[in-house]
Amino acid sequence: MMHRLPLLLFSLLIAPAIGSIAVGQEQIPNQELAYFEEKIRPILAARCYECHSKDSEEIGGKLLLDSRMGVLKGGESGPAIIPGEPEKSLLVDALHYETFEMPPDKPLSESDIHVVSQWIRRGAWDPRTKETTLGPQENWTPEDLWSFYPRQVSQPPSVQQKNWPHGPIDQFVLHRIEQAGARPAEDAGLRTLTRRLYFDLIGLPPSLEDIESFVQAARKNRQHATEVLVDDLLSRPQFGEHWGRHWLDVARYGESNGNDGLSRNATFPHAWRYRDYIIDAINRDIPYDRFLTEQIAGDLLPASSAQERNRLLVATGFLAIGSKPASAMNKDFSMDIVDDQINTVSTAFMGLSVACARCHDHKHDPIPTRDYYALAGIFKSSETLYGVAGNEKLTAPPTELHVLSSQLPSDGTRLDRMKAPLALPEGYLDQTQLLKPEVHVSLDRLPEGWKEVGSSKFSQAHFAQLKESYLQGGVPVLAADYTVSFWFKNALDNDSRPITAYLFSRGELGNKEIPGDHLGVGGKHDPKRTGRLFVFNGNKKKASLAGSTIISPGTWNHVVLVRKGDLVRVYLNGMQKPEIEGKLEPTFGKESRFSVGGRSEGFAPLRGNLAHFSLFSKPLSGAEVVDLHDASDRPKGISQLGLAMGIREAKKPVDSKVHINGTGAKLGAVVPRGALTACWKVAQSDESSPIVPELVVPEGVSGRLELAAWLTDPRQPQTWRVIVNRVWLKLMGEGLVSTPDDFGVYGARPTHPELLDWLAQDFVDRGGSIKGLIRSIVLSRTYQLSSDYDSQIALHDPANQLLTRHRQRRLNAEQLRDSILVASGMLNLEPAKGSPIQDIDALINKPPHHASTLHRSCNHRSIYLCYMRNAPPAELAAFDLPDGLKVTGKRSQTVLPAQSLFLMNNSFVIQQAEHMALLVTADPKATTEEKIKRAFHRAFQRDPAQSELMQAVKLLERLSGDSSDVENTQQVRQWAAFCQALFAANEFRYVE
Repeated sequence: MMHRLPLLLFSLLIAPAIGSIAVGQEQIPNQELAYFEEKIRPILAARCYECHSKDSEEIGGKLLLDSRMGVLKGGESGPAIIPGEPEKSLLVDALHYETFEMPPDKPLSESDIHVVSQWIRRGAWDPRTKETTLGPQENWTPEDLWSFYPRQVSQPPSVQQKNWPHGPIDQFVLHRIEQAGARPAEDAGLRTLTRRLYFDLIGLPPSLEDIESFVQAARKNRQHATEVLVDDLLSRPQFGEHWGRHWLDVARYGESNGNDGLSRNATFPHAWRYRDYIIDAINRDIPYDRFLTEQIAGDLLPASSAQERNRLLVATGFLAIGSKPASAMNKDFSMDIVDDQINTVSTAFMGLSVACARCHDHKHDPIPTRDYYALAGIFKSSETLYGVAGNEKLTAPPTELHVLSSQLPSDGTRLDRMKAPLALPEGYLDQTQLLKPEVHVSLDRLPEGWKEVGSSKFSQAHFAQLKESYLQGGVPVLAADYTVSFWFKNALDNDSRPITAYLFSRGELGNKEIPGDHLGVGGKHDPKRTGRLFVFNGNKKKASLAGSTIISPGTWNHVVLVRKGDLVRVYLNGMQKPEIEGKLEPTFGKESRFSVGGRSEGFAPLRGNLAHFSLFSKPLSGAEVVDLHDASDRPKGISQLGLAMGIREAKKPVDSKVHINGTGAKLGAVVPRGALTACWKVAQSDESSPIVPELVVPEGVSGRLELAAWLTDPRQPQTWRVIVNRVWLKLMGEGLVSTPDDFGVYGARPTHPELLDWLAQDFVDRGGSIKGLIRSIVLSRTYQLSSDYDSQIALHDPANQLLTRHRQRRLNAEQLRDSILVASGMLNLEPAKGSPIQDIDALINKPPHHASTLHRSCNHRSIYLCYMRNAPPAELAAFDLPDGLKVTGKRSQTVLPAQSLFLMNNSFVIQQAEHMALLVTADPKATTEEKIKRAFHRAFQRDPAQSELMQAVKLLERLSGDSSDVENTQQVRQWAAFCQALFAANEFRYVE
């Protein structure tokens, strides 16, 4: 049942929100600054400055593109761009070779033109307010470089109000307040504090019973009751789900690539494993230095079990889940991947935009290009595993993925049985004979009339053992519709077999065009087929079909290939559903000869074992295949091995050369692998030892493990400040540094530098426990202040820079959706399994897939929704959800009409309002007033005031009068409209 909230009622409830629409800001947002520095400036410098900069011998068309003013002013033909309107911008026309032709020597790639168009569409943010210079400034002040200096840890200061602080945090805060002649607000009420703690720690509202329980305990001993509640919330699994979503913002998490510049958007079907790793790691409270290290170099850490090894491999997804630019016509594709990794690591962990030094020395921080390429060497010496990118090579060349070990005991037992020696019972042989084969040989010896190519070994224990060899056989006549059944064991690891291992071929022996049916196991040269079965019909037709199951090396597997006309089916280990099924044109003609363990012309033989080969001059049915396997008494099916995005060591670590202007067209000097060095020298201005020992990368390794150790050195000035500031921001509504992703020269200065350094040092001393840090902050009196304040406090601290009060905050997109589900009684607190796209490796913006059809209705928490880039969940998109393209430590906070319209018209909101209405009206004996109270309990966790109760009764009467439906339907409609109005109320959407 669908309903529409009456416009008048809705407008009364949300008019204040619409009246405060944000109209923009003068300071360039960090995300836009990063977009310009990493994407736009390199294009301009490499392709435009030669003719359109102040250093040009002759300025083309009097157009300067090396400053913001030059771009906006334009040249002889007018302004080069119109911010927000790329279709009306002369620059875009010129790049497309329409009105003009720029650059004149060679057009930009389509992906680069798309980048420029997107920059203009986003507002053409441009930090070049002054003429460009070729290098960084050299007149920094200590205040500019504050984050590069060692922590200055001081003892908590003394305060006049000795009884006010709960601990050191409060001493630092109160000291500043008293210095300013101000005073803090009152403590928050107990109901307010309960809601605040629930939303901040687990992202969900408390129930009315939760609040009443806490209030009762707090009236006896507020501090003790708060400690008990905080410890309870920190121990709940919902804590990791809520704080895991915070980290996914930082990790630029996405389950698809997003627009690659050529309007392609490939799925990342295995990204969800990284999401689950984050939730688990935060719930386990892994020390922060270990948490960081696992994400940069988990594959290099020792593991005590297969489960731990899987966890560490998945952790490295941090470096692989970034959006990839189109590889088509992009010679710098691999360097673009490295650039994303450098940018993510430096911004997430250090709050520095190191990637801005790709093309030139950093424009405002002491980071020279040399330091950028020292880091680049580390990531160039690593292999990024992101998968097949929707099988669209123009987006990204396919790679392998991490293959995970089974974690299920039953799978372990099955694997052991599959690895056990093959000893088939008499019943299997009897069942084979019932099917009347043309050929059945056990392969414990060379069959009579067969030919051995190369040298093979035969025995009753191991059957045919092949190594650079294969077998040839044949029958006088073999029908076009036929079946072949055999057992095989692959001896090589999937990632060590460079090319395909062929198992069976029916085709003309020695023909170079290899017509026929060729069944094999994919090698690593084709990542989307590595370890998987496939069938190929020769070089002339070049068609093939592939399976999805990865074959575990060292295991015996039963394979049955059935051809019937154009239809090919391949069964694996007796499963009723074929591993491969599809049409494949037959090309073998009347050929009745075949090869076993190699292709018909001898290419790419199997290295392993073959046994019990049977050939039938008819197509077996699926039931016959299953019965045949059942008679073997061997395990059915196969343990499906999980796959994960991530990173691993390259075979040959290399140092990187400087890329002049950020591209590979012109290379400079080789830079040894390492990390930042110049910044310490600038900050110290002498020849003393560096603040953090210089990173030295040993021969033969990438340096990722060493980089992680360097980042987590207790003396690191940025790492520990950045993470405590990120946590403070999520709890207090604003960071001690208001630019959490920029601790550089252009970033904000800390409002409380002594407190920031004390928190960072305390965090290090306590072992890097995120839960411990959160606990210390929320138990402070500063956190527990009211958000209400009087005119005297406003006079002394209008912007709350002194922390005289708590900040009222709007729920983020996930909290709002989850709160609606709580109110409707529909929230499923069980963790969701996998992702809706975990079996879809395709472009989602082209048939047969489309993003709107891939999202699934789900009542699990919002973190389990499918976060596809450029196609986010509709329930979240209107409320400032990050795009997953860059590190986002601080979400935007917009107030837009679209948000109000969402709450009025979106089908999800309407459906949940109906569910809530059914709960509220479930008791037919309840009065209208009692039902209103139930609605307030579910939405606001309190009783309505008498005035609210009277207003609600009048509204419901009015809603009833507007409806002409039958009685029952009318009641649900009016109550659903009322519940939907409660969802739109500020009290529902904000936490004080």
